[in-house]
Amino acid sequence: MKTVYPSIALSGIGSVTATIIHALYQNSIPFQILCRNKNRYQFLCDNPIRFRGPKGNLVSIDLNGYLTNIQNCQDTFDYIFIGCKNQNLLEYLEETKKFLKPNGKLILIQNGIPESHLESYQSQILGGVVGWNTQTLQDGTYYQSNVGSLILGGISNSKPDPIWNLLLPPYIPLILTDQLAGYRWHKLAINAIINGLAASKQQTLGELFLNKNSRKDALDTLTEIKSVMNVLQIEEQVVPGSFSIQKLGGGKGALPTWVRHIILILLGLKYFRIRTSMVQDLDNKRKTEIDYINGEVVTIANDRGVLVPKNEWIVKKVKELEEKI
Repeated sequence: MKTVYPSIALSGIGSVTATIIHALYQNSIPFQILCRNKNRYQFLCDNPIRFRGPKGNLVSIDLNGYLTNIQNCQDTFDYIFIGCKNQNLLEYLEETKKFLKPNGKLILIQNGIPESHLESYQSQILGGVVGWNTQTLQDGTYYQSNVGSLILGGISNSKPDPIWNLLLPPYIPLILTDQLAGYRWHKLAINAIINGLAASKQQTLGELFLNKNSRKDALDTLTEIKSVMNVLQIEEQVVPGSFSIQKLGGGKGALPTWVRHIILILLGLKYFRIRTSMVQDLDNKRKTEIDYINGEVVTIANDRGVLVPKNEWIVKKVKELEEKI
């Protein structure tokens, strides 16, 4: 019996969605890209995207046949990946929701905890926590530097349809979870150092984690977020390939300090030249998502009476750098 696949669309092409496109393309899963900009549409028609995976294989993906100008779209879809920054999320959702089938789901793959700001969309949302890093190289190639999972979860502690196990693996390992909040907060904490802290210092991960003072800053940042998670009674779920915040952050359950420093040193050596997304935003004179990463921590901590001075410093520093753009 032939498998009937759900209809899938993606709105917004960036590093994360390019990785998803690569997996769908390799698995011969039908999908459509909803193009919001006519110039972008024409560029993608004329230019295949280049994708290099963690094993070094370079794939050229001709998107002709997968592209739809959003103004002319007549189709509706079971799932739509929303590939934009947090600050543009509401705009994308308002523009895209009309293309969703009555029981369809919008998949949010943004960093932070975007679902918490979208009460009116709760029944239409799946959260997606991304466990890989993909960068855009100078020649326009998308480069995925590590194998990482996509973790999909419903808002109300529900697991998504198991059909997803047929759509993305083996190119993207998949976890279907009913513990989305635990994964969201774990990834938020990791992003607070590899994105927020790195952006505040405008450093690669190697420059960041091979410096003793910066490692201390990173561990202090994680300790503060661990405190917030404990107050919120968040049960951490560790993204595969990552490290537990309960063990990296200080206090109860923490690894010895010297072990935590070694873990960060090893990360710095492994990803020495990686400039993560917020660092690249500042490199390219773009606004960052700092309000949705460390800024999210600060807002919730202040509401709960938890002191987070290191996260506050990171937010302040990044905003100062943004003002120079």
